[in-house]
Amino acid sequence: MHLERIVDVNLNRLDESLKLIEDIIRFSFENTYLLAQVREIRNDFLKVKKVLPLNEIVAFRESQHDLGRGAKFDIATKKTSADLIIANLARAKESSRILEEILQSQAFGLSNKVKKIRFQIYDLEKGIYNLTQRKFSPRLYAIIDEKYLSAYRLTEMIDVLKNYGATMIQLRIKNLSDQEFYNCALKIRKAINKSAVHFIINNRIDIAQACHADGVHLGQDDIPTNVARKILGDSYIIGASARNIQEAKLAQNQGADYIGVGAIFKTKTKPDAQICKLTTLKRICQNVDKPVVGIGGITNKNYRAVLKAGADGIAVCSYLFEGDLRKNIRSLTPRKSWL
Repeated sequence: MHLERIVDVNLNRLDESLKLIEDIIRFSFENTYLLAQVREIRNDFLKVKKVLPLNEIVAFRESQHDLGRGAKFDIATKKTSADLIIANLARAKESSRILEEILQSQAFGLSNKVKKIRFQIYDLEKGIYNLTQRKFSPRLYAIIDEKYLSAYRLTEMIDVLKNYGATMIQLRIKNLSDQEFYNCALKIRKAINKSAVHFIINNRIDIAQACHADGVHLGQDDIPTNVARKILGDSYIIGASARNIQEAKLAQNQGADYIGVGAIFKTKTKPDAQICKLTTLKRICQNVDKPVVGIGGITNKNYRAVLKAGADGIAVCSYLFEGDLRKNIRSLTPRKSWL
């Protein structure tokens, strides 16, 4: 049995997988923490290869006769960079385990080093899964306030929002019972299902966890963002409200994934809200690295000014639900966003 051939193919497979993972993290995810992790793994793997007699191992290579050369059993369509990186994480785990088992019978010290690499890959995988779960687009952030819950049948409302370009949906309830809040959140979660739309709960961490929402949005008087992160973990999206640069920077430093800035204009939903104007929005966008969402009084007549000021998205409530929902959401989105 040519164990050298098995070692050779799995060294190559692990090397290729780790390099592709590194490139996706570097150029697609642009995450410095995960990039440092994968580079540490690649460096440890290089140390293992330096100890191995690679010349002898490669001498056993017979790639021209390899039965796997023309095989199509391992070909699968990868739709996104996330799909691609997950597939290569699987390859990396498999290869490291095979190398660990074979080297155990020949070089126990190296086997332990490969085992360390395997567990490093497990940690990297968790970080990548958490990151991909928190990938989102705030382009059109629909906020469902409790006063609009009776305007449409809930499933119909969600279908319209999904099909006409909403990228995030927030449920904001202040006066209903916890049971009513939870039931409503659960219906929305089921209606959104596995679409690309992310579901956010306003304020209530417990409701977000109970209905398996994608995240929470926290105001200035709510639990601090860093405390919420300790409770929710790394997989939840956490948004935070800000009215000035100081609040925006604090939200960023505490780990918010996006910052909601407003009210930009006078709003029917919160008539007593402090107006921070487009100039403040622009300054915040210039001084933070996190996505910024403009909120408050946004309509089809002023949303372009919000985006022009630098906002990554708009959060809209009363304009959407007062009148024809389909017509209103269409006026905020390009036709190509409609399904």
